[in-house]
Amino acid sequence: MKKFNLILITVFAAIITACSGETPEVANDEVVGKMVNVETRTLQPETFRSQLRVVGNVETKNDIMISAEVAGRLMEQSVPEGAMVKKGQTILQIDDSKLKQEKARLEAATEQARENYERLQRVYEESEIGSEIDVLNAKFNYQQNKSALESIKVDLENTTISAPFAGTVEQYMLEEGEMASPGMPVVRLIGTNTYIVTAGVPARYADVVQSGDDVEVWFDTQNADTLQGEISFVGNSIDPQSRTFRIEVLLPVQQKSYKVDMIANLRLNTLMEENVLIVSEEFIYKEDEGYITYVKAENESGAPVAERRIVELGPSYRSDVIIRNGLQPGEELITIGSAFLNDGVRLNIVEARNSDLASN
Repeated sequence: MKKFNLILITVFAAIITACSGETPEVANDEVVGKMVNVETRTLQPETFRSQLRVVGNVETKNDIMISAEVAGRLMEQSVPEGAMVKKGQTILQIDDSKLKQEKARLEAATEQARENYERLQRVYEESEIGSEIDVLNAKFNYQQNKSALESIKVDLENTTISAPFAGTVEQYMLEEGEMASPGMPVVRLIGTNTYIVTAGVPARYADVVQSGDDVEVWFDTQNADTLQGEISFVGNSIDPQSRTFRIEVLLPVQQKSYKVDMIANLRLNTLMEENVLIVSEEFIYKEDEGYITYVKAENESGAPVAERRIVELGPSYRSDVIIRNGLQPGEELITIGSAFLNDGVRLNIVEARNSDLASN
């Protein structure tokens, strides 16, 4: 009976409490609602740059194969391979003995043809002996011999192969004593005054990359610092095979360590925008058909809470993304911890780890 009475008293007390509208007190140490530890970053306008890396080759403006223009035996290599030569300096000499003999023969034939023409013309004009056709034939014979003589003189000059520009004798294609024929390459000459890097840029950047743009150049085979240069030439055609267009970058003249066909790395600027808000892609989240981020806000009691923002994205490079709309300068973007948030979740702001490292 006593146990039954105790139960009735307990139920009665509960009914009275409920009717009075009073709620039981919650223990002071109990946390009401979810709270997430986060880090924040104050948004400030920045300069956005996107870049493109391409691989190119070192070339020189003057890199040619000099060919023989006359037939003959190679008599002499005037300078060794690897030697520097000046413009106009003799590099090779081809045997000219037969050409000299032919020149002497044509000189005699030309002189004979000239005298015969002048004699027939004088007799025809003074005594009307002979015919006009004989005079014309003599004239044409003289002109043909004279032209052949001039051609031989040119051939004799071409037996001496000279440097068309200052450079380095890279390689001989023929050894002394071998026969050369017209059009046959005999020596490679490389100019050393102007080195360039050439590279192919994908066609989709055709309206972005322009002559005069800044570019960084470095070589995997050297420990030298990255070179700063600019694009000196942009091609106006697209290679149908690689779908790229050609660019050229001048290399500093004072450098002496360049080699033709060295591999060079180039970093081009493809886009630059000033005074834009930039957010790392790891703090941007896909939601339905759009994207969101979270910023720090305050609830009615002044406590920090997460505020969901729909954002419009602009161009991106690596992990940086331009935010076109949805954020304002001075707002605190929630970074670390944002993946665990929902709109209105209470925040516990912790000091950024980078600042901890910087203060040590």
